[in-house]
Amino acid sequence: MRRTQSLATRWPTRSCAVFAAATMFAMYPAAAEIAEGTPFGRAPLCEASAALIVDCPGSSGSCLLVGDNEQEASLFWFRLDGTPLHDAKQHTLELERQMIGDIEALATLRDGRIAVFGSHSRDKNCTGEKSRRTFGVIDELTKGSAKIRVRKPTSVRCDALFGTRVPQGSLTAAACTAIADAEKDANKAANDETKCNGAHAFNAEGAVNIPRGRDPNIWIGLRAPLLTKHPQEKGRSDLAMLLHLRDLQHYRFDRVALLDLGGRGIRELAYTDDGVVWLIAGPPHDLRETQSKELWQDKKAPFRLMRFQAAELNTEKIIVPEQLQDLPPSSEGLAVYGKTIFVLQDGSKPDKDKDKDRCVDPARYLTLPRPPAISR
Repeated sequence: MRRTQSLATRWPTRSCAVFAAATMFAMYPAAAEIAEGTPFGRAPLCEASAALIVDCPGSSGSCLLVGDNEQEASLFWFRLDGTPLHDAKQHTLELERQMIGDIEALATLRDGRIAVFGSHSRDKNCTGEKSRRTFGVIDELTKGSAKIRVRKPTSVRCDALFGTRVPQGSLTAAACTAIADAEKDANKAANDETKCNGAHAFNAEGAVNIPRGRDPNIWIGLRAPLLTKHPQEKGRSDLAMLLHLRDLQHYRFDRVALLDLGGRGIRELAYTDDGVVWLIAGPPHDLRETQSKELWQDKKAPFRLMRFQAAELNTEKIIVPEQLQDLPPSSEGLAVYGKTIFVLQDGSKPDKDKDKDRCVDPARYLTLPRPPAISR
């Protein structure tokens, strides 16, 4: 959903970002030239929040699977056969008998199954909802339905997320403290939309499975909170966090990776078989419409497309992704298909008392050329 809350925090300036070559930047528009994407889909798909390339349900070929954060019982898919996305037929995939609230992330598993993640976040009044604090695994897709097994809701507490034996001074302990502090602030902001927006409570908006043998290797990207203080490196703060999912039975994590996104959080993740993780970086909080058009503290747009080598997750160093391009406000979905990058923008759902067949603001998309491989 496009948000209207105030900007609660300004982040300190950084100078450590790694920039792409000048020739690569020439491929993309400057920040001032960014335009919103082309409308696509139709109600009830209005708030596109997650994207994934999958085998087409019940048939051959590749399709774009789309999650909507206001649709708890449905996903949507479009066939990628050369037809522009705005002209492609929209298909609905009903989740059989179970629902997941605030769908913000999708990940493909090795055997073709699909993991669907709720954001585990709070609503705008800082109320925690059980339906958001769960995830599920789709075992089988047909053209119109999906058999999904949904896990029990997980409380956003340190012991639930990381277990009771967290080594002192570790990155995991630092992540635990950041999450706990943000949750305390959110508890104090109940029924205050502005304060809630500034609390930066737990909010997971990306997931990616990086193939490694038979077992899933899923990393969850946090939009918020940021790690405000690095436990070992003084002066390194406001870092985005990736949490490694221990298994597909519980929403519990055993590793933490840190990314320097210039004070941004993670809005979406994607993976390509050349060993690259792609991401949309964006503010950890919601911006008013006027603020979404202002430059971020690094003199670039609030939303940006970036990438890094997945192998960097095997180290404990702070990952500084390669920066590729400014993106329009509310960029929430990301998928890479061949030489094309799909970026989906969140819209807004119909008013309950008005025409439910039309979006107040439609979902939109951009197609971007895939840049050359990362130089090693």
